[in-house]
Amino acid sequence: MLKRKAIPLSLLAIIAIIISGVITMNINDEEKSPKTKDHILDKDGLITKYDSFISERMNKKKLTPIDKTQLESFLKLNLDILSGLITPEEVDRTNINVDVKLWAPKLLTAPIISATMTNTYIIKEPTSSTKGVYGEFSSSILRKDDKAPWEYSSLSMLNLYKFPILTDFEPTDYAKLNLKLVDKFLLSNLENQAQRIDFSPTSNYKEFASSNRNGLNYAFYKFISTKSAVPLTVVFGVQEDQYNEHEIYPKNWYYVYMKRGS
Repeated sequence: MLKRKAIPLSLLAIIAIIISGVITMNINDEEKSPKTKDHILDKDGLITKYDSFISERMNKKKLTPIDKTQLESFLKLNLDILSGLITPEEVDRTNINVDVKLWAPKLLTAPIISATMTNTYIIKEPTSSTKGVYGEFSSSILRKDDKAPWEYSSLSMLNLYKFPILTDFEPTDYAKLNLKLVDKFLLSNLENQAQRIDFSPTSNYKEFASSNRNGLNYAFYKFISTKSAVPLTVVFGVQEDQYNEHEIYPKNWYYVYMKRGS
C-alpha cells in the first residue's frame, strides 16, 4: 500500500476497503489515460514533492477559485454518471484527473454495486526550492445491482483534521450545475418523519438520520435537475455552525447527496 503524506478529504475509500475487502477494476491499465495522481508520485510511489491543499497547520480551509472549478466539474461528472451520459469505466479511461475504483464484494458471484471516484488536480508545480500543491475530492457511487443504472452518489468535506472546509458557493455556482432549489429542511425533520428522502439503496431516511456521519448535518437544501430526460435530486447538507436561516442557498456546505430520480 502506498504511504501518503497528505490525507484526502474523503474516508469513503477506507470504509469501502473494510466493508468490501477486495478492489477490482474492469479496465485494463493500457486502456486508461495517464493520471494526475500518478504524476505527483515519485519513483518509490510516495508523495514527496507536493503538499496537499489541506494540512494540519490550518484551522480552516476556504476553497479557492481553482478548487471550486474542480469541485463543480467533479459534481457535474457525478450527475452525468447518474443520468447515464457516461459510465465510470469511460471516466477512468478518458479523464486524466479522475481515478475510479470498483469495489468487489467478498462473494465473487455478487454484483459490483459500489465505486469510489477520486478527482486529483495540480494547483502548483514544484520548483527547485519549493514543493508543489495538489487538491483532491472523492465521491462514492452506488447502485442496486449490476443491471441497474448508477443511482446514488455522495461527496463530503470531511477531513481527519476536523476543521471546516468553506466551499464558498454562490447562487451562480448552483446555476452552473443547472440546479433548482425546491425545499429546505432540518435533520430533525427526517427524524420525526416530516421529510422522507432516501439517500441510499441500502438505508432509508430513518437509518440515514441516525447514522453518525450523516448526523453531522444540521440542515438540508434540496435541489432538482434533469439530464437527458432523467430527473435528478441533489441535497446539500450544512453543519450547524455554518447554517444561516436567512440564506436562500447554502454557502458553506458539508455534504452533498445526489440521486437518480425524484
